[in-house]
Amino acid sequence: MTGAEPIDKNPPTLAELLRYSAELLPEHTFAIFPEVSIGYRQLFLQARSLAKGLIAMGLSPRGHVAILMPNGVDFLLAHFAVQLAGGISVLLNARSRQQELTYAVPHCDAEFLLTTDAIDAHVDFARLLEDAFPELPDAGGDHDLRLTGVPRLRRAVLFGRKRWGAAMSVSSLIDRGLTVSDEALTARQTGHDAEESAVMIYTSGTTASPKACELSHAGLQRSWAIYARAVGLSQGEKVWDPMPFFHSGGIGLMTGIMACGATIVSSAHFDAEIIVDLVLRHRIEHLYPGFHALALPVMQSPRYNRRDFDFVRTMVVVGPLGTLRWIQSALPVHATVMNLFGMSEGSGLVTLTPPQASEERRLTTSGPAPAHVEVRIVNSETGETLPAESPGEIEFRGGGAFRAYYKDPEATRATILPGGWIRTGDLGKLDTDGWLHYLGRLKDMLKVGGENVAAVEIESFLSTHPAVKFVQVIGRPDRRMGEVPVAFVECNPGFSPPGQELIDLCIGKIARYKIPRDVIFVTQWPMSATKIQKFKLRELLPPDSADA
Repeated sequence: MTGAEPIDKNPPTLAELLRYSAELLPEHTFAIFPEVSIGYRQLFLQARSLAKGLIAMGLSPRGHVAILMPNGVDFLLAHFAVQLAGGISVLLNARSRQQELTYAVPHCDAEFLLTTDAIDAHVDFARLLEDAFPELPDAGGDHDLRLTGVPRLRRAVLFGRKRWGAAMSVSSLIDRGLTVSDEALTARQTGHDAEESAVMIYTSGTTASPKACELSHAGLQRSWAIYARAVGLSQGEKVWDPMPFFHSGGIGLMTGIMACGATIVSSAHFDAEIIVDLVLRHRIEHLYPGFHALALPVMQSPRYNRRDFDFVRTMVVVGPLGTLRWIQSALPVHATVMNLFGMSEGSGLVTLTPPQASEERRLTTSGPAPAHVEVRIVNSETGETLPAESPGEIEFRGGGAFRAYYKDPEATRATILPGGWIRTGDLGKLDTDGWLHYLGRLKDMLKVGGENVAAVEIESFLSTHPAVKFVQVIGRPDRRMGEVPVAFVECNPGFSPPGQELIDLCIGKIARYKIPRDVIFVTQWPMSATKIQKFKLRELLPPDSADA
């Protein structure tokens, strides 16, 4: 078990962090997107006007506000408006579709729902919400919403130029806020403890429905101070982060960047050529693709040249060892690849390899436990702490450890153990130097392009088709996405649907990355004494599919 230093005792809340940053760095740029940027003071002033509107419209102290948006200025304004109004930001996955939204919006007890028309050409969030809540178009107007099954939702707000009868415009929200004084706004931010929840992020687990991780103001800052200290992030430096802001690697790194007075560079969509242009134009010192599936398209672009990227100092990325070795060799000689171990329940980051470590250590391990974090390996059945070099379940405490799963005390108790230890469901070992080696997942989970996907979530949805008697979903290796879902299906008697029919069932109903790429029909299942042996299902995959 590795040791930990004491944590900071008085970190600011996110509202305080923005206010301090705006005072210290009023003209500094906080965020750069392909077509627009926003400075620290500009962000603070605009978010403050929106915060007053939320208060005027009835947001409760510590009330929940759902945000359904891609990366962009709208997201930043929405999130920090909620924080300044003394609320909790519920970050909905912008890839969600009807099934996920129908579950998450009522579950999180959202009082307001903020969305945008910024990417209507790709995703029309207003239409998605109407699909999820058919009463919504007739529930708007100059009064609170009254939606069956969503009793706490008072208002929807649409950022952008489009008019949507079900929602208020941003300008209307700001107008309502003119009645709220600066003193009333400040009062909403007083008395908050940084150890209280700041955001909620939905993360797939081993249950059919995603769980909402409650992350604290302090936890987000502690977690991402690990990164900032490791790379030596300085005021005014820039970090490319393609992670969605609804992801812990997005909202967490954004928080860590603000705490350093640095600049985040991101985009609503991943486009390798646009990213190459951003990196070159802004001479971004630190690259945080997170996953090799996001790093490779940039580095394999015809416009990528290591000599032109000689300003790059660090890249944080996980992936197959051979891929990491190639990435390191393709970077400028002074730039270092850094590996990590992280999860939403750790506010995104738990361990990180230091840049000064040898290349072998940086690429083959997930690093040692940093200050204020402890890591141990246990027998997942008995809870016994295991010695060095013994594989077992990874557990940690401290750092950015989450507070709870919202409205799920049973899952919380199963994950947060006595003493504050967090069960990860991941397999690993500590070497004799205390460095963590990640060895895979104990949970029945898939990792699709960096997104955690519970197999049971897809299985539960597919089982709604009348032809499906039983279904099991496994991950198939994929060079671009890491792995993709494949469904094994046993049909009810008298049914023989084409596999594409089951795939089509998912389109528009569950997030695209969760949709099975293939359906394989079976009549018998490989069984142990009581359970289907999923590892044997992998042996039934067509021989040419492993490298698809």
